[in-house]
Amino acid sequence: MFSVRPLYMIGEGRKFGLQHGWPTVARYAVSGERVPPLTSALPLAEKVHDALVSLSDGAGVFTGCDELKRPLLGHRHAHILCESDDRRGAITAVTVYARRGFSALESEALEGLSRIWGPEDGPQVDLALQGLGWPEDFGESALLGKSRSWVSRTPFLAMRHGKRTRAGVAKLDWRGLQIGGAEHDLLRLLDDAGLPEPVQVEPVAGTILGGEMVGWERFVTRRCAGRRPAGGGPCGFRVRFTEAVQGPVAVGYASHFGLGGFEKGLSL
Repeated sequence: MFSVRPLYMIGEGRKFGLQHGWPTVARYAVSGERVPPLTSALPLAEKVHDALVSLSDGAGVFTGCDELKRPLLGHRHAHILCESDDRRGAITAVTVYARRGFSALESEALEGLSRIWGPEDGPQVDLALQGLGWPEDFGESALLGKSRSWVSRTPFLAMRHGKRTRAGVAKLDWRGLQIGGAEHDLLRLLDDAGLPEPVQVEPVAGTILGGEMVGWERFVTRRCAGRRPAGGGPCGFRVRFTEAVQGPVAVGYASHFGLGGFEKGLSL
């Protein structure tokens, strides 16, 4: 478990938020008799999403849509990211992050979130709000720190299909990457997120959970609504930038629901 000082809480914190802008991060400690593993980050994040939509009476920062049900642009609505520092690989923390910030009413919904039920209506999962603030306030988090090197913690799924000629030959860009392929799409999405182009990218086969290497294929990668990712299968990368970038870094299919998340990594 972890602990941080409360930030932007009810009462005194409301004034702090008005003075310094809306908080962009809500961070929760996770507990329960049977907490899902990180491989179930997607279905657990969907449960958190549903709870916040209900608690906020459908606030756009949680639904991802405006009053006319049109998708919000720019990925400024909430990302729900799961972490694990458990010996068994169970989820130990959930972070809700929105680049545009959370208003006072939206913060009340975040403060009201205290429990959900696990994937497929599994056992109750308890969520204890540790604080609301900004990424730099949670530097102990591997997802919210600042680093030049980042490595996939949950699988990345491309949003586009790799392009090929009629003869079946991969179409390449000037870097030699298949257009629409996983690495090509990763670079596109990082750029869309306002991040600099990495100076080095290398694939990684999985992530360490419970003391063992867990391949990306062991993660749940299909949303309950049944929508499939456009690109190929799950994969992961280690990327290095020329300068330190502030987390969180989450891109690709279902990046608002726990997938495509990166954590601070060792320098390449």
